Amino acid sequence: MRFSATASAFVAIAATLLFASASTAATTLNTLEVKGRYFVDSVTGNTFWIKGVDYQPGGAANFQDGSDPLSDPEACARDIFLFQQLGLNTIRIYSVDPTLDHDECMSLLASAGIYLILDVNTGIYGQNLNRYEPWTTYTEAYMTHVFEVVEAFAGYNNTLGFFAGNEVINGNTSAESSPNYVKAVVRDIKTYITNNIKRQIPVGYAAADVLDFRVPLAAYFECGPEEEAVDFYGVNSYQWCGNQTFVSSGYNTLVQDYANFSLPIFLSEFGCNQVLPRTFQETGTIFSDQFSVVFSGGLVYEYSQESSDFGLVNISSSDNSVQERHDFVALSSEYATATTTGLSTASATPRPTSCATSYEFINGNTTLPDTPAATLIANGLNSTYNRGKFVDITVQSTNYTIYDYNGNAISDKSVNEMYSITVSSASAIEQTDKSNSSAVSSGSPSSGSSGGATTTSSSPSSTSKSAAISNLVRNSEKIGATAVFSVILGLVFA
Repeated sequence: MRFSATASAFVAIAATLLFASASTAATTLNTLEVKGRYFVDSVTGNTFWIKGVDYQPGGAANFQDGSDPLSDPEACARDIFLFQQLGLNTIRIYSVDPTLDHDECMSLLASAGIYLILDVNTGIYGQNLNRYEPWTTYTEAYMTHVFEVVEAFAGYNNTLGFFAGNEVINGNTSAESSPNYVKAVVRDIKTYITNNIKRQIPVGYAAADVLDFRVPLAAYFECGPEEEAVDFYGVNSYQWCGNQTFVSSGYNTLVQDYANFSLPIFLSEFGCNQVLPRTFQETGTIFSDQFSVVFSGGLVYEYSQESSDFGLVNISSSDNSVQERHDFVALSSEYATATTTGLSTASATPRPTSCATSYEFINGNTTLPDTPAATLIANGLNSTYNRGKFVDITVQSTNYTIYDYNGNAISDKSVNEMYSITVSSASAIEQTDKSNSSAVSSGSPSSGSSGGATTTSSSPSSTSKSAAISNLVRNSEKIGATAVFSVILGLVFA
């Protein structure tokens, strides 16, 4: 059989690229699950330590339906590039619009090796609990919104978990009125997931670090039947300010107070800004043996500069460019030296399946209100609701300008693909087969119906073949090397 020069070149290039791809292929980003008091990789069993940032450009209080941090692929590519420069493996987002398309942003996050912890509430009326009169807002409409958020993000491997509430209990009045309503929301989400989602996604609560409530509130959310208890717990703590130590900051007391907590617990917000510029000195302690025996890492508050002055970067409102702030450089340096390999772990006592008769400083009523959304929990949302899925990534590098701390524009802004993702729609080989069969069919001699004329079209050009081969090689891990090579040979000799 005679090879043309072009065919020979394609075979050589295809073989080289294919086997090079096979030898450097990224692994799949696995789901995480709860084992004892830690998050673990569901496949490898390795302990997972949260090294992250809270992320809500524009501020959670200013959120409105119609856009959110994961709905604009260009902005996501811009920020995920910077997440990688920070060395993150997790972000937390406070508010999303579940009706928007988040597929590409979540796919890019997953390929970058970054998990998401997502709050199910927003600041919009009807999309959160009123902490003082929760019975007025714990409605079917509210739970419909919550379930829409769950459905929208349940299909992504990198959805680590959902927060059912954030600092709902923050004072004496809310401590009396709200605990059992928040726990009811936890119960409803967990039961909805059990009934309608293919995998168990952890559900937790993010607590304000109020000393009176610190121990009793955690104990209250931890206890009782499995379907009512939280799966994890977040603590928003800002007690380490400036140059301090494990003892002077009170971190030693924080560890002692939660020493008997049986589930994963982490700092859902940290990074005191009372001493500026921030140096994030506490990071070394958070990722140390003395802290890791209880806590699973933490999330710095917050990514973008807002009115509260906690920002790591400035985002321009005029052109969406981003510039690193001093805090970005400081955190990047601290996270780079904070290793999670070999950190000490500790076994926890079994989770208490029965609750105490009372809890100091809070209303520990273990009789939860009946759900207003029983039908939705039993049957799920209607079949027209689209669950998020991984898709092919089209924006790998943002068009927005990114400036370093010194004001220099960064030229290479490409997100580093560290993990493969399984595209939920038609696979790459199916897409290629469809496009090729169409081209070959139109290129084959056929009898025309008009005037008996015969029409002929040329086979795919070398350029289109090359593009198809490159696409197949990029996706070889998803569809199998043998299948890819077969299609490449078909392209070469078409």
